[in-house]
Amino acid sequence: MIIKTKYTLFSFLKLFIIVSVSFMLMFFLIDILEGLNDLVKRGDAFDAVKSFYRLPSIFVEISPVLTFLSGMFLLGEMIKYGEIRILEISGIKPLKLLAVFFLCGTVISAAAFYIKNFTAPACLKRINKPAEIKVVNFSSPGYLLYSEKFTPPGTFRKIQVSVISESGGIMTVNAASAVYGGDNIWTFGSGRIWYFGSDGSMEKSENFSVKKLHIMLEPGLIMDASRNLDEFSYAELKDMMRKLEGLNILPVSVKSSLHERFAYPLLNLFLLFILFPFFYVRHKISRVFVLGLSILLSFISYGVFSSGLTLAKAGKMPVFVGVWLMHILITASLVLFFFRLSLLSKKTKSDII
Repeated sequence: MIIKTKYTLFSFLKLFIIVSVSFMLMFFLIDILEGLNDLVKRGDAFDAVKSFYRLPSIFVEISPVLTFLSGMFLLGEMIKYGEIRILEISGIKPLKLLAVFFLCGTVISAAAFYIKNFTAPACLKRINKPAEIKVVNFSSPGYLLYSEKFTPPGTFRKIQVSVISESGGIMTVNAASAVYGGDNIWTFGSGRIWYFGSDGSMEKSENFSVKKLHIMLEPGLIMDASRNLDEFSYAELKDMMRKLEGLNILPVSVKSSLHERFAYPLLNLFLLFILFPFFYVRHKISRVFVLGLSILLSFISYGVFSSGLTLAKAGKMPVFVGVWLMHILITASLVLFFFRLSLLSKKTKSDII
């Protein structure tokens, strides 16, 4: 049994590596060809290194499909060469091999989690390096900011900032420039400042050449809110959530993305659960049918996950339910499957007695 377990384990991992390398090479070549096409048509700069840096993200995106295909190919090979039947004749239940599949799914899920939360964000940052941004908009219950140009790490041109106090009063600053000096200290240059009461009436205004103000807003947070969330590591995403909560805002898209950091890698494991019925049928034709049906169910499951995630990010569904919907449905299906299996087992025993 130990020898067979090792054989199944190494066979699964070998297939996974072969399938992964094949798909990654295909996507890499497609990305290269698209870059060459842009070079010919629009004269854009071509950089093959960028295609290489995208590979970790691509791997994470397609890893659930790769894991499922590896399991399918392995079971197909075992049916083709009669290995499942040999196991049954030798007294080894094929169900025991399911533990090997789950072990592989768990290892691949852990690897996908690490790549998605650490390796991929670091690579994407190398592609999308901070540069000058022409227009910046940021809004929250307590702050409104608009600037015609932002130069990292903290210089703004033609900026307008409104700070809304808890009492309802508003302070608005319109300046030619602003520099963030750290510790929430902003230095505005050549502008005007207005103070409005809670009833909307202007209390006072003044012109200034240089004005230092304490505003609980950081340029890094402003830019993070407009960045692609895939560029954040797990720790950075948690830190941004903490800062946004300090401003009394927490977009559901950010919260959903944090849940997705765990839920998506786990698809590698949960999609393998679809193959579970395969180990409970005995006839070759039935097993081939189950494998074919599993392909359809895998597509449906992936569609359910994508739909739930989209609805969660749009605020149409509770974040936990939307992101983990597919996992919940598969778990519930397995519980129901085992429940019905136990009922059939009890009925069979009672009929024998």
